[in-house]
Amino acid sequence: MSQLIYQWIDLIWLPISWFAVHKQHRLKALIFILTCFITMRTQIELMYSTGFETGILPFMDTPLYTRGSIVYSIIIALFLILAHYSPRTRDVVFFAASLSIYIFAFCVSMVIMLL
Repeated sequence: MSQLIYQWIDLIWLPISWFAVHKQHRLKALIFILTCFITMRTQIELMYSTGFETGILPFMDTPLYTRGSIVYSIIIALFLILAHYSPRTRDVVFFAASLSIYIFAFCVSMVIMLL
């Protein structure tokens, strides 16, 4: 049971984002968070399928899921702080910022997972 909770603990960000982000940006924030977690799980599956359960370079011993959760959680927290303090941002600008932060999160998590 604890393993199931551990695998899905990152979904706690969904209700947090619902209340932290302003009404006009809620859907985009939820999609951003879901996309981050789908990407994280895809990256982990990619590393497992290549045979590197702890990363390609042997610098870290922690499991890939833990590393990915930490990186994506930090970036999602920063995203939610930025989204909260930008209530009058136009939708196109908010979407562009979300996409930029997503690409940044992907690159950082891939580097951390390689270690």
